[in-house]
Amino acid sequence: MSKLLLDEKPLLVIPSLAKQVGLNESIVLQQIHYWLQISDHTYEGHKWIYNTYDEWAEQFPWWSKATIRRIITSLEKLGILVTGNFNKMKIDKTKWYRIDYEVLESMSSPCAQNEQSRCSERAVEEINLSTPLPEITTEITSDIKKEEEAAPVTAPSPYQFFEENGFGTISPYIAENINLWINDLSEELVIEAMKIAVESSSRNWRYVSAVLKDWANKNFKTVNEVHAARLAFRETQSKKRNNRPNKSRTEAIPDWLKNEQADQSVKGQSQLIDSEDFEKEKEALLQRIRNYKKQND
Repeated sequence: MSKLLLDEKPLLVIPSLAKQVGLNESIVLQQIHYWLQISDHTYEGHKWIYNTYDEWAEQFPWWSKATIRRIITSLEKLGILVTGNFNKMKIDKTKWYRIDYEVLESMSSPCAQNEQSRCSERAVEEINLSTPLPEITTEITSDIKKEEEAAPVTAPSPYQFFEENGFGTISPYIAENINLWINDLSEELVIEAMKIAVESSSRNWRYVSAVLKDWANKNFKTVNEVHAARLAFRETQSKKRNNRPNKSRTEAIPDWLKNEQADQSVKGQSQLIDSEDFEKEKEALLQRIRNYKKQND
């Protein structure tokens, strides 16, 4: 275990830990430590807990899911938080978490140990242990609320978007491919490619993958770059259509000639006659009229 963490339920964080990893990260880390103490899930010689981002949002209602995701990612990059997948079905992407206490302990110092002792004493003297978790954090939420207000609206994950928009059930193979494209590009671009597939009525992973490969070859990094490129393409196509000359005209076939044209599959259709051959067609038509009159005479 680490002297930087408390074993009590009240949400207290040691200033030295907050200084090392950040205030928000300290809050999440302390909460994960609390749940690890009572976890009965042991894998690879360590205790683990599991939560979806929706479940974390219930424990930290003052944060958006996007904020929680950023905090957890930050702890992963620091090497303090280790994530895994011990779900029975590999398609289930619910994350499992444990703390690397050795990495955390390396951040410890005598000063931090003294702070832990003082925090423990205050917890006994000043904190009502029956107080619900959200209520004991009211003094530290002002800065957190500011961050939440600035956070973007949480978008569905690519996995959710895939299953909720008619692509079918995600197989382990497709899930792994989605994960690879997220790492190579971003979640936003993967979702954008799926949106294009939906608009094109091509709800299949092969189409999405082809779009992503094209963007990777063009070195697109953001959705804005994709939108700009699509807009430029549409403008180019529009100019080509407007500048294309009209080389054909439509001539109607006389009703009395319909019976003589048994080779046509549809009667009464207009015949397209190229303007360059118009004179030749006109002469042939006049000759047929003269022949028709001779037969009647």
